[in-house]
Amino acid sequence: MIVVIPAIDLRGGRAVRLLQGDPSSETSYSDDPTELAARFQEEGARRLHVVDLDAALSQGNNRRRVEAICRSVQVPVQVGGGMRTHADIDEILDLGASRVILGTAAATDPAFVRRAVEEHAEAIVVAIDVRGGNVMVRGWQEEGPPLEEAIPALDDAGAPRYLVTSIARDGTLKGPDMTLYERVLRLTDTPLIASGGVRDADDIWGLRDLGCEAAVTGKALYEKTLKLAQVVRG
Repeated sequence: MIVVIPAIDLRGGRAVRLLQGDPSSETSYSDDPTELAARFQEEGARRLHVVDLDAALSQGNNRRRVEAICRSVQVPVQVGGGMRTHADIDEILDLGASRVILGTAAATDPAFVRRAVEEHAEAIVVAIDVRGGNVMVRGWQEEGPPLEEAIPALDDAGAPRYLVTSIARDGTLKGPDMTLYERVLRLTDTPLIASGGVRDADDIWGLRDLGCEAAVTGKALYEKTLKLAQVVRG
């Protein structure tokens, strides 16, 4: 069993996708992310993945859009982007999110993760965004610690699950970086959500067979190379 989680990335109130995290490579898919969330739910999604790109890039935020999405669907919503303080975590959970995704703050300060997990347990997801063997931070614009250093430290902090993104594959439809996920799974027994590069159902089954708990996918759904109906019961 693997859970396929549709991604909705918010920028300026719209649902967009970036290529490899590059803010200058934006493609806009919807002016109404709430309607998009409802459609994914109708198609069988069991969870949604929402990222506030403006907050991640320190260019404002889309809190109202996040709240509207969380309140408009029945399925759980995990939210990331700019979660750098404990007050940010509390605010997003208060808006209706079921999980909060920690990125920069987690990669640079495992003690932050430890306290977040103590307070919110399974509501915490730790994002590990990888380029060239290093964890990237601040909207994927700055290099953080090596993967082999980051994961043991985050394990020690009690991270309940990881969201691992291959930045080089993100938004490319070139298939997941299986080598990266194998590498992570050798380093930890913590549940792994894979993200980046998914193009079709075969990619989902490959991630399932590798041992991933879930897969986040965005562009494949928007470009219709993957349909939720193919994989929601996998």
